[in-house]
Amino acid sequence: MITKKEKQILELRKKGLKQNEIASKLKISQPAVSSFENNALKKIRNAKKIMDFVKELKIEYEEE
Repeated sequence: MITKKEKQILELRKKGLKQNEIASKLKISQPAVSSFENNALKKIRNAKKIMDFVKELKIEYEEE
């Protein structure tokens, strides 16, 4: 699951802010922003792989 901080950083990146701008805004370091962003993107990629596998196997499931 994506954390609140990861989501916040992805939202700010989508608005066009650079990592150093986000770091300043959130009062964290730029390497921390990079880490949060990379972790979030890795989680998204992994979730996509899982969903592709579920579709391939035609597994039925209920969304929460």
